Amino acid sequence: MSAKKFSYNEAMMEVEQILASLEKDNPDIDEMSRNVKRAVELLQLCKQKLYQTDEEIKKVFEDLKVQ
Repeated sequence: MSAKKFSYNEAMMEVEQILASLEKDNPDIDEMSRNVKRAVELLQLCKQKLYQTDEEIKKVFEDLKVQ
């Protein structure tokens, strides 16, 4: 997902699916490890997206003050 643009909502839906699979009884340990790593990657991307969006919004408001 990091190689292409991603939708924040799609990423969060995937994280929710991963969490649901982890909550199942007796998940496969290898699959669990891959899923946790993927969830962390997705959450980092989402955090970055939120930060970028926050910075863009701040810039828009700053531009409004200047005008």
